Amino acid sequence: MTQVMRTCIAAVMVLIVSPAFAGTSGNDSQVVVAGSGTCIPIVRLLAGEFRRSHPGVCITVPASIGSAGGVKAAAVDAVDIGIVSRPLDKAEAAKGLVYRPFARSAIVFATSPSVPDTDLSHADIVAIYRGHKNRWKNGRKIVVLTREPGDSAIGVLREKIPGFREAYDASHDKKFWATLYTDQEMNQALSWARDVLGITDRGAVMVEKLPVKMLSLNGIPPHDDNVASGRYPLAKTLAFVYRKGGLSPAGSSFLEFVFSDRGRKLLKRYGYLPE
Repeated sequence: MTQVMRTCIAAVMVLIVSPAFAGTSGNDSQVVVAGSGTCIPIVRLLAGEFRRSHPGVCITVPASIGSAGGVKAAAVDAVDIGIVSRPLDKAEAAKGLVYRPFARSAIVFATSPSVPDTDLSHADIVAIYRGHKNRWKNGRKIVVLTREPGDSAIGVLREKIPGFREAYDASHDKKFWATLYTDQEMNQALSWARDVLGITDRGAVMVEKLPVKMLSLNGIPPHDDNVASGRYPLAKTLAFVYRKGGLSPAGSSFLEFVFSDRGRKLLKRYGYLPE
């Protein structure tokens, strides 16, 4: 069992045994939404807006337990709603949970604002991960921050960038780069470190007002139209998961809000494409 899996399971068990979360499915005024760190910034923002018109409902969005943790927690009623940033695998789909996509967010390579580069090609990314390209245009060393093998963004990059799978596996095995295990850790590091290159998502950059520069890919910026058309191919789907028939009235109301015109407008305002 990997350290990531241990951490995920431990986080789920904390939710299961914690009095703060116990029995939330039967409490019409409290809803716990937990899982993928990619989803957390926008779900917290949506929850805050929802509470404006539902002051009697408490929507709690704890720290990341990952997509796998969100699925496990939702399946055993440790949380009302899980949040994931990838499709369910076969074992997860067999749990009988409802998988309901609500948005897409562009995956972006981001740097500190002082970096002069504004674009990376597929070849650049592969060369960076292999250690063959190690300098920015100003001559300063590229400091690579990456994510663990099971991360949803890494899964998309493996699929969409030719040669990335082999370059990533080789660099990971040789421990070339610093590996961060949550979106929050990555975003914090990108916000204060100099000369870094990291992987995050456009929505989080906009919601959290991160002081970073998002790079274009092969000359194509990660804007809404480019993501929607597929010209910018790096994106992941964010979704809710929950037991069929297991939502409380408050949980159902929150999801209704997310999929309403008001919720969709909020998603668009912060760089997410509503589903």
